[in-house]
Amino acid sequence: LNQQQRQKFLEMARILETQFYHPTLKGLNWRGLTERYAQLAMQTAESNAFNRVGRMLMGELDGSHLGIGGGGGGFSAPSERYGYLGVDVVAVPGGYRVERVLPGSPADARSTQLLPGDILISVNGNAFAPNAETLPNVDMVSAMIGTAGEQVLLELRRESKPEMQYMLIVPTSFGAISNLGYEDEVQRRREMVDKLSDGKIGYLHIRGMSQPSVRDFERDLYAAAHGKVGLLIDVRDNGGGSTADILLASLTAPVHAYTVPRGADKAEAAPVSYPRDRRLIHPYQRPISVLINQNSFSNAEIFAHAIKTIGRGKLVGTPTFGGVISTGAASLIDGSSVRTPFRGWYLPDGTDMEENGAVPDINVPQLPQDEAAGRDAQLEAAVKELLERVASTPEGIWKPGR
Repeated sequence: LNQQQRQKFLEMARILETQFYHPTLKGLNWRGLTERYAQLAMQTAESNAFNRVGRMLMGELDGSHLGIGGGGGGFSAPSERYGYLGVDVVAVPGGYRVERVLPGSPADARSTQLLPGDILISVNGNAFAPNAETLPNVDMVSAMIGTAGEQVLLELRRESKPEMQYMLIVPTSFGAISNLGYEDEVQRRREMVDKLSDGKIGYLHIRGMSQPSVRDFERDLYAAAHGKVGLLIDVRDNGGGSTADILLASLTAPVHAYTVPRGADKAEAAPVSYPRDRRLIHPYQRPISVLINQNSFSNAEIFAHAIKTIGRGKLVGTPTFGGVISTGAASLIDGSSVRTPFRGWYLPDGTDMEENGAVPDINVPQLPQDEAAGRDAQLEAAVKELLERVASTPEGIWKPGR
């Protein structure tokens, strides 16, 4: 087994040596490091421990998009299938008080609607607190183990009714509740932009640099931007992918002509009326700003860099992560998968995007106290700047080189 682990480790190191994007592996003594960590790898008995040693060697490269996984033989805990109701709660004597109900969640359904102020006492007969006078000693999340997709009995106390209430409800999965939370947050930001700009600015969030997110972008673009003087595009917390250039094709489409169908008002058609079926993706040519933060990663960073490099709009927020390398994968003898960052990305001036995140034109930290107060200082600054910029460019159409 020791020799097999050694052979596997040397194979992993060789793959990285020959494929890592930086030709000198950042000046490291790779052979020496490989031998040192191989001695540790030989002492491992199962894949999880081996992979930890492999990641230690990769850490010497100080690069993104590196990793090793799989190999079999490791312990994998079964899924607990936690159930989620879709409520924000606080601990109070006797149980948990509902503070907010997530739209579209099980707790928001007509027949199983929980209300702010409701106090949850127990689930399936298991009380959260020893009695009505003491705080809960049972965590609500752990109390919901194994309930996703299963009907449970909630016991609750409602302010408007003196007697105890009982409700049959079916909790949902973490993935489903996460998606509902995302949609709720995007809607909240959209309403905030509309209020701050007096309806003049549109808002779109791009969740990932993926084909589904591109379809969402194109589907929502008209609704977000029609009749607006500018658009905020948000790639905060976007984990990357590969579709930056598709989005740029929309945002940098040339204004080379406009069309006027019979019966249309020519003045209203100019200058951006164009048949949608003639473009690979629907264009947007009015002013934009792009919101970024430290969780904007990889292809989302390439997108942000591009917006700044070509002068398409302003970046607002905090610098992006600085993790930009094209990556692939290779397999080892036991089926383990090694990520292989093989292609570097550079700005026109030669700057490596790896470890050099996109720097905002307007640097605005998002502080914990702002989040606790429900304030988005980055979004506020972006709306303010975009309105000012639109006022100074009344024609409102972006042109390359401007």
